[in-house]
Parts: sequence; structure tokens; C-alpha cells
Amino acid sequence: MASIRLAAAAAVILLGTAAVGCDAAGVRLPPGGGHAPAAPSDPDGARPAPGPARTPGGEEGPRTSPGTDPEERPSASDPATGEAQEPEEAPEEAVAAYMEALASGDPARMAAGLAYAAEGSTAHDYLAHQVSVARAGADGGSPAAAFEVERTAHGWKLCRGSDPGGAPGCSGYRGFTAQDGLVGGLRVNGGDPGPGLLVPAPGTRPRAESAGVSATLLTAYRSTTAKALVVTVGFETRENADLDLGQAVYRSGSGHESRVDAVAGRRELDAGTLARAAFHLPGASSGGVLRVGGCLEECSSLVELAVPVR
Repeated sequence: MASIRLAAAAAVILLGTAAVGCDAAGVRLPPGGGHAPAAPSDPDGARPAPGPARTPGGEEGPRTSPGTDPEERPSASDPATGEAQEPEEAPEEAVAAYMEALASGDPARMAAGLAYAAEGSTAHDYLAHQVSVARAGADGGSPAAAFEVERTAHGWKLCRGSDPGGAPGCSGYRGFTAQDGLVGGLRVNGGDPGPGLLVPAPGTRPRAESAGVSATLLTAYRSTTAKALVVTVGFETRENADLDLGQAVYRSGSGHESRVDAVAGRRELDAGTLARAAFHLPGASSGGVLRVGGCLEECSSLVELAVPVR
């Protein structure tokens, strides 16, 4: 089956890690951190102009240079005294294993890194989202490249090489806090990714179905820096189907509609197969509906999927 290729632009939409300059570990996308949307007559999508470097999950890195990092670890308050308390630092070994997994770009290795993050924590959800984005790229025939990972005086830095004429993309990670003896919290490019993450538990994931094709919301993440929403969806079909991934439209809770500007994933699905896709939506936030169209083989039936992102 044909697959949508990831655009070879400086923009990157990988898992949702962040180092100085982007959000590490992910799939390359066009400006805005995604795959160039494919027109109906062009299944491989248009090649976008180079844009700012992005890392996993489509997060654009901070505007600071690799040598500057004003971020400090967040503090908590003692419920008895009201005085600020320094949160417990995550075990160094767990942080190192977590970051190595995030930087690998390999879905299986990244998923193994979830063992070092506390279940239900921000760190766990962040890596789970990045894994889902990486799997979408692999399903589309464009696996993510590994990032260079470096321990710094203030935390960790993930960088990937630049495209011709572009600047290298890096993201900074720090402020790792402990939860249940594992990594629980973190800061990506100076921000807390927690409020922007949506990772429904199995059994509670929103789902849509049309003409024997089903779509299930897997994850969503609004970057702390790029202000874009990256949504990953799992597709399953009972018959051969062709999905117009690059023509997907997102309708926000307020009624505003925006078209996806980058996508990673497989467009043509064989009967009985499972596949993922990652959609990059600039300026969007969770709470809306992602609409994906297509048709069964020879367009015997139209597919109209409306996936709640909430």
C-alpha cells in the first residue's frame, strides 16, 4: 500500500520531548511540525518550504541558545506551614533511561522507557504521546531518526542534525521530579507539558466509525512553545480503504475550523489492518472534533469519521 511520506523539511514532529530549540524524538514534518498535507491527486503530499526545527510532538524549542537555560525546578508548598518545599528529584538512573528512550526515535525502545515513568504522571503521558507519534511515522514508512542526547549542567538536551540550510533543532529537558520512585514530572523547553497533554486510558478513548472504518483517539498534545496541537489516531478497517489524511479538518469547541498542515501515517489501509496517524494542527487546542474522510476500495462507500479530541 502507498504511504504518506514525511516531508524532508527542518520542521520536526516527533514524540513530545523537548530540548533546546524543539521537542525531541520525532517524525519530521513541514513548517508547523507536520507532514505536508496530501491533495487528492498527490498521495505523497507537497514538499513544504523549510521551517523552524521542531522535535517530538511538534514542539518548537525555546528562543535561547544552547548555553542558556533560566529554568528552575518548580517548588511546592508544605500544607502545614505554607512554606515552599523543594520537590523530590527523580532518581538519576531513571531519568537517564527515560531520556535515552525518548531520544532513540525507535517506537519499541521508546515504549520500553515508559517503565521509568510513573503511571498516570506527566512524564508517562508525554512519552506515551511521543511513542504514538513515532509509531505513526513508522506506519507511514518514515521512521523517526534518533536524537543526540547530552547531559548538561541543568538537565538534558536532545538535538537532531539540521537539514541543508537549516539550523540544528534542540530541546531542553529539566526539572525531573519523583513519583513512586520513578520519573513523574519534567519541564520541556522551560514549560510544564502536563496541561497540554490528553492521553485517555484504554476503554475511555473517544471513537468514531463509518463504513466499517473505525478511528480511536490515542493521544493529543498542545506544545508548550509552538502553540500547535498534535493528535494521534488509531485506524482499523474491515475492508480496503483509502483515507484522505492530508485533508483532515479540525473543528474547535468554539466552532472555528482549521485544516491539518502536516500528517504522518499510512493513507491506504488493507482490510483487517491497524495503523496510526499523527496530525499537526497549528493554533488548535483540545476539545474539538477531528474530521477525516476517505472511501472504501473503488470508492464503493464514503468514509466520514468525526473523532472527538477530548
